Amino acid sequence: MSRNSRNRHKGNGPAAKGAPGSQASGSVSLSTFRAGRALDALTPAFVQWFDDGSPGAAAAAVEYLKQVEPVMGRYLDSTAAAEVTGFEPVPLAIAISDEVAATADASAAGLSDVEDAVFVVDAVHAYVEFLSETGRWSGSAEQLAGVSDFFDTIVEDDDEPGYLDVPDIPEEQALEVFSGLPLIQRATALLRWIGAGRPVTGTGALRLRDIEAAAACVGVTVRGNTKRADSALPGTADAVPTVRSMYEVPLLAQMWAALEAAELIEIRSTKVVPFEDSKDFLAGGTSERLEEFFLFTACFLEQAVVRYDPDQPWEKIIAGLETSILIAAATAEPPLVERVLAAPDHAPGAEKKIAVALTSAAVRRLEALAELGLLTIDTHFRVPPALIGCVADTFDNDRVLADLGLGEAPDDAAVGPAIADTTAPGAALAAPQPAPQSILQLKIMLNDSKPPIWRRALVPAGMPLPQLHAVIQALFGWLDYHLHQFQTGGFRGPTYAPVDPDGEDDFYGEPSRDESKVTLGELLPAVGSTMTYTYDFGDNWVHGIKVEKILAADDGGGQLPRCTAGRGAAPAEDSGGIWGWENIVQAVNDPRHEEYQEYREWLGLRGGETLDPKAFDVEQANETLADLF
Repeated sequence: MSRNSRNRHKGNGPAAKGAPGSQASGSVSLSTFRAGRALDALTPAFVQWFDDGSPGAAAAAVEYLKQVEPVMGRYLDSTAAAEVTGFEPVPLAIAISDEVAATADASAAGLSDVEDAVFVVDAVHAYVEFLSETGRWSGSAEQLAGVSDFFDTIVEDDDEPGYLDVPDIPEEQALEVFSGLPLIQRATALLRWIGAGRPVTGTGALRLRDIEAAAACVGVTVRGNTKRADSALPGTADAVPTVRSMYEVPLLAQMWAALEAAELIEIRSTKVVPFEDSKDFLAGGTSERLEEFFLFTACFLEQAVVRYDPDQPWEKIIAGLETSILIAAATAEPPLVERVLAAPDHAPGAEKKIAVALTSAAVRRLEALAELGLLTIDTHFRVPPALIGCVADTFDNDRVLADLGLGEAPDDAAVGPAIADTTAPGAALAAPQPAPQSILQLKIMLNDSKPPIWRRALVPAGMPLPQLHAVIQALFGWLDYHLHQFQTGGFRGPTYAPVDPDGEDDFYGEPSRDESKVTLGELLPAVGSTMTYTYDFGDNWVHGIKVEKILAADDGGGQLPRCTAGRGAAPAEDSGGIWGWENIVQAVNDPRHEEYQEYREWLGLRGGETLDPKAFDVEQANETLADLF
């Protein structure tokens, strides 16, 4: 939150109008009184911190604190806490929600404006930033990270309000619906079949002899064979099709890609293995399973519907038709089947034949989704209420809709397809790219880290990959002792690395492309674009990189590149990969551990000093970046 955004309510906040939380609202609870006394003591410091020199800033700061007061009162009531300078994330979120609801009730009664509910959140957000930036935060670093994540989620939701209304369904009811989906049941069968791991080919695909068993898990009967896909095996009574690759079984390929995108499986050089979180998918609690089911379903919808080959224009048209029908099917007025089928009748005579073919193809794909339980088709196309959130999460996005020809592109940047199939060689470079002066907001996550280790950074879209390499090295505390590479399009996609000036390559297989010849914007052309950065092929530190936002050049403000958030202490160089690091963290904090002394000496920890695996200093990271650039 910038200081300009803090001041946009100057002089007209709810406290000035007698809304809930202001002194004009009536009686004040003892907890609210205590909160008011505590905030009074902080008022001079808050005003000084808040005041950016603009007219009315000091008055706006006071109004903000007035709105913070009732929220703090609610928090103290619910937690019996003694201070208002450190909070547990969940009780704080509940206190904010209750105050927003009270403000909304006052708005309905004509006592305040609708915008005042937003002001509640802005005010508390500013107050938490004040505590953090001035060293007054008295809670733990983990609590602060949780509170910050809560506000980040609100901001992200506000940025993209969407078009669909997602119903609020109790977790138990939603879990029952998801558990009954053939999609989830088949994904479960495939995960259980993978078990502790299965071998894969050099391209990350299943071996020919394993395709039959894997396809059976997703409800498809085929046999792997070197014969043509449309032939039957000799001596078989029925014509069971044979395939030469798992990619000739579309549903299996889509499920496989969705499992990988949802981080339920990891495809390594010689085998596929389950992620640790896949345990939650298979046997977690209600909340954990529901979250995993939701994420996988959204990932599957993306793979099955909006992934298309940019070189096949009709695929984009079919994806657009399918998407528009699914979005309409998730509304209160779902589309009639007969009206969809009759749509080609309105096409010009010369286009009628192709319109019929495209519509029929889209409907066949929708029927395949219905077989998986993601859609019902009778007189209308309907999305089950519990699945509307997945449809919204996948399709209700201006960039996705614009790319499919269903809407206009957002104004913040001229970006290319967010959902084109980037696994094809050169696909990312062929897509329209953000202007070099645009700014990409990246989230860089160290894969498999527990607790999560991640950084959020703003970088120019025109930044060459060698500079991004330097940024990641700085953000994660690496020492650049080892080789590295970038990769797009998943395990089978092209890699980018420093090229030997003598033209020699130490690796087998397809040589890497010269990383100095491409920019970040070329490889990550749109919001949602991803790639990986691997450092030290012995320890194998794999970093997932995702574009969260694309900002105009004048929205970046300040130092570039810049770290804006992060969590988790960076692992030590040569610590044996993510699992080796987790063992080290456990050892140095447990005097009973047999390697306690050895690892403490190795890390240079002094007596009484502990290692906090969740610690991260944004200011220190930015100082390092400033020195580099």
